[in-house]
Amino acid sequence: MTATTISIAPIASYSYRLATATDAKAIAPLWQAFAAEREAIDPSMLVKPNFDFEKYVTNQIEKPLCFCWLSEHSDSIIGCLFIYYYDEAPPASLPEYLIQQHDIENPFQSRRVGSVLGMYVQPEHRKSEAILMLAKSAIDHAKTMKVSDIDLLIAADQTGIQAILQRAGFTKAAVQYTRHHDISTDAKLPSLHPPHPEFPDVELPTPRAIPLRHPETNELLRDSQGKPIFLIPLVDDNGELLKSSNGQPIYPELLLDPATNSWVIDGEDKLVTCPILRDENGQIAENQNMVLFSPPAYDIAGGQPCLMRDAAGNYVFQEVERDRQGKIVKTPDGFPVFKQPKILVNSL
Repeated sequence: MTATTISIAPIASYSYRLATATDAKAIAPLWQAFAAEREAIDPSMLVKPNFDFEKYVTNQIEKPLCFCWLSEHSDSIIGCLFIYYYDEAPPASLPEYLIQQHDIENPFQSRRVGSVLGMYVQPEHRKSEAILMLAKSAIDHAKTMKVSDIDLLIAADQTGIQAILQRAGFTKAAVQYTRHHDISTDAKLPSLHPPHPEFPDVELPTPRAIPLRHPETNELLRDSQGKPIFLIPLVDDNGELLKSSNGQPIYPELLLDPATNSWVIDGEDKLVTCPILRDENGQIAENQNMVLFSPPAYDIAGGQPCLMRDAAGNYVFQEVERDRQGKIVKTPDGFPVFKQPKILVNSL
């Protein structure tokens, strides 16, 4: 993550900036103090013994869409605020059956959320000016991320911070109650994990391989020999993992047959995947941190859409529109424009 320093007039000699992984060692004691205060307020939140806060902070800073804002005084870090962003709507690339499942389980309209993991300022620096400056840095950044809502949890007895937040335009949305129960260490615990079908004992072809299941039946997908089929991240010509701009491995986009609502497997028992889209410089094309792929082309058979194939039987994918310089033509919201081949209508 690239450090960003926003120039503003200092208030009471305090300043703020975006943290990098090199700040983790200095931030760790602050976050450990934050956890200790949270534990003292809420008996249900117990800090793990010997927890590695420096590793935790480093991991949070390096996470995509997670940011840590720092407050400094006399060149020392005296406060921090962690915020991460997420979209409650499913990504457009999600298979249709998963989008339908999401719609069934979510009665409320989706939000774009900036969720504050927590904020901590050393007690001797808990002045409204310093706290407001730290909070404002996160609020201003959230505006650039186009969030619809900012969520944060404040302890009931932190009336000072509540007053500051109300002055900043926040409203009290809920009151949380907790009741802690001590559980014997030798008690037999019923599982609270949702049921998942068990995978058979299979050897993964690569450490990051994912066993696939049928979109409708949820049964393990197998080839003609009865062997499990895996989704494997893409690699370059040298066998190195292809990664997105946020450093995550890129998994292929599978071809879904609309007639059977199942993944397409070729005659060699291999998954058919959509081609990855590249820009005019040969770089992997993305939009909103999402890697882009060329979608399949369709014919119409018997009044229903079906995957288009060429004369050799190969699946056809839509080509992207490009300008005279070879740049991808995009819609106002940043998605590429594709050319649908001429649809052939088959009455059979």
